[in-house]
Amino acid sequence: MFVPLHRDYEPPTQKTMSVYRVYLEIDDQGWCMAHVPEPLGCFTLEKSKKQALNKLPQKISEHILWLKRNGEKITKPKKIEMKICEIQMGTCPRISGNEAAIFSFDLIPPSEKKIKQVLRWMGYNRKELLTKTKRLSDEVLDWKPDKKTRSIRETLSHVANCDWWYLSRFKDWKKLYTVPQDYPPERIFEKLDTMRKLAIQILKNLSLKDRYRINIPKKYARHKDEVWTAGKMLRRFLEHEREHIETIDRALLRYNEARR
Repeated sequence: MFVPLHRDYEPPTQKTMSVYRVYLEIDDQGWCMAHVPEPLGCFTLEKSKKQALNKLPQKISEHILWLKRNGEKITKPKKIEMKICEIQMGTCPRISGNEAAIFSFDLIPPSEKKIKQVLRWMGYNRKELLTKTKRLSDEVLDWKPDKKTRSIRETLSHVANCDWWYLSRFKDWKKLYTVPQDYPPERIFEKLDTMRKLAIQILKNLSLKDRYRINIPKKYARHKDEVWTAGKMLRRFLEHEREHIETIDRALLRYNEARR
């Protein structure tokens, strides 16, 4: 669904943040994903709007502390207040392939400074992901608690695939077809590295025209009217990897519990 930019919308900034702006998407089953545009990449995903909003203050606090640990100059407020600015109905990317909402703040063309910030934060995500997984044994990487749940190796493959996917939703770059799509499972970390290098190369060189681009992809499109912008693409890069860092944390916890 396309959302026009409201004329009096002002993007929030970290320096002036007193009330955190919240943007919600709620699917037909009631699942809710609550997004915070600043600091970008902060979200909750829960079975209901109430649960998502209840958990969001803690997530904001944790996200700020995570950024501070990585060297960002950002202040953690004594009290976290929130304001719901927008609600989109019918979308929620809780399952691979689901449509993701486009919000008014996604329509703001990112500045060069913003792109550099996102790339830096993507680096924090990737460092954490690799720290948690690169020394795991094959047994742990391939362990599944049940048939429906991805193994950690499969989750890592999914993260790598989505680097390529988010780029392809925004623009059908020729560079997307210069990297191999199929990697054997034992080369998962090579796959992660290849896809991330491709993403960085493209994102670092987004033209002004690209930053203003609004795209409705037709190729490999399950949702024929899903809108993508540079802002939405950058947001999903951050949110998605943080989501699956948490997925891997839960998988490691379940593995350790199963081995007791």
